[in-house]
This record gives sequence, C-alpha cells and structure tokens, in this order.
Amino acid sequence: MPTRLPIAPTPPAHLREFLRAARGWFEAFGILRKYRLQTYHIAGPAVLLCITMAGAGLTQSLADALRDALTSGLSSAGLDLNNLASSPDAWYSDALLWGASKLDWMLEWGLSLLVFWLKLKLTKYLLLTLMAPVMSALAGAIRQRETGTSTPFTVRQLLRDLYRGVRMSVALLAAELGLSLGLAVIGLLLTVFAAPVAVLLSPVLLVTGWAIGAYFYGAAVFDAVYEQSELDWRASLSRGWAERGRLLGIGSVFSLLLAVPLLGVFLATFLGPIPCTAAAARLTFTPDP
Repeated sequence: MPTRLPIAPTPPAHLREFLRAARGWFEAFGILRKYRLQTYHIAGPAVLLCITMAGAGLTQSLADALRDALTSGLSSAGLDLNNLASSPDAWYSDALLWGASKLDWMLEWGLSLLVFWLKLKLTKYLLLTLMAPVMSALAGAIRQRETGTSTPFTVRQLLRDLYRGVRMSVALLAAELGLSLGLAVIGLLLTVFAAPVAVLLSPVLLVTGWAIGAYFYGAAVFDAVYEQSELDWRASLSRGWAERGRLLGIGSVFSLLLAVPLLGVFLATFLGPIPCTAAAARLTFTPDP
C-alpha cells in the first residue's frame, strides 16, 4: 500500500519543525551511541578522502577552462588586451587602458571565487551521492530499532540506492544552481539600475541564497529516509516540500558547518551526513519522541 503524503503544516508548525530538526542534530549523537551505530561515522572521512584524491587536479582544470572561455568571449567582444593597447587616442582611451590593465587581476580573483563556489557545490553533492547507500542503510537501521520494521540488504538494493543518489543529486544541484544564478542576476540588475535598493535588499538576497542551499541539502538527507518509506524520488520531493521546516532545519546545520572558515568542508563531512540522517530518521519514524 503506497505511503500517504502528509498534509503540509501551517507556517508556525514549519517553524516548530525547523527548531525540532535543528535540535535533533544535537540529539543524534546520543542516538547513535544508544543504538551502537557509531561506526557509520567512518563513511564521511572515507568518502571525502576518495573525493580529494580523485579531484586533485579538478580545481586547476576548472579554472583554466573558465579562464579560456571568458578570455575568448572578451576577445570576440573586442575587449582583447592587445586591441585595447593599440586603440587610437580617444577621450575614453585612458579609462579603457586602466580597465585593461586590471582585467587580468579581476579575472583571476573572480574566477578563483567562482571556482571555489562551484567546488563547494560539487563536493557537497558528490559527497551526498557517494554516501547515499550508507545514509539509506543508517536510516533503515534506525527505523528497525524505532519501529521493528527492517529492510533486508541486497546488492541490487545497494546499486539502486547509488543510482537514486546520483539522480537526486543531479536534480537538486541543477535546481540549486538555477535558483542561485537567478538571485545573482537579480542582485546584479539591482546594483546596476537601482543601487540604493540593492544595498537594502542585499541581506535578504544573501539569506535567501543561504536558505536555498540549506533546503536542498535537507532534501538530499531526507530522501535517504523517505526511501525507507518506499517513496520514489518524485514523491520524496513532494513530501519534502510538505515538511520543508524539517528539511530547512537539518540543512541549516550542514550549511553552518560548511561556512566555518578553513575547516568547513571537513567539519561538514565529519559532523554532517551521518548525524543529520540519524536526526531525520528519528523525526520521520518517531514523530513524537
């Protein structure tokens, strides 16, 4: 019998669920100890090590590709450094030459920030993809201990979990990048055409962008849990939106860990997927602990 989707909570209920989910992350460490599931913590560091070794040259390759594409585009638009340097004298020549002299510097820093942002997004979703079978197994273990219902392990199920993780991660990454790009375009347009409004709305845009990333991380975590309820990935997305307070609460924890300077990726890997999955599973299978 298919699992019925819950009725979406009211806004105050979403706030309560957000706080319960965030509190559940702190309680998850005790749950893992109680059920003797601490060995799942090994999965995060192991997967991060594999990602780091496999992607050693990714950053430089991505930066080179973006730099070549941008330089080619500027040259096509007539903004090549050599053309600017040999342009005839005009009232705007000094300004153009000054801008051209700073172009390399601006491209270098701009590309560095862009590559860093993209690498964070790709690392996050690659981590979630590779850990999908582990997160699903953990959700199943907690479900068994909370409800007595178990799902037998099979190699076929393992492959299905990995495939589902790939499909869900691609869908969530595409949605997050699309929404983030939309916010960036809005911010750029406001900066160019309505600078005072851009100053006033910049905190709103920043918080919205952060909330988008947090929500999609929460969706990836809860998908591993919803899978144990035999929901397909589309039903998982629908139920996730109905319970968006929970998703945002779990995802906020990961986003805050990821935002820690220098150590963010490591903290998010060690303290993110496994405790967040444990918290999400307990919220789902024991709604009123």
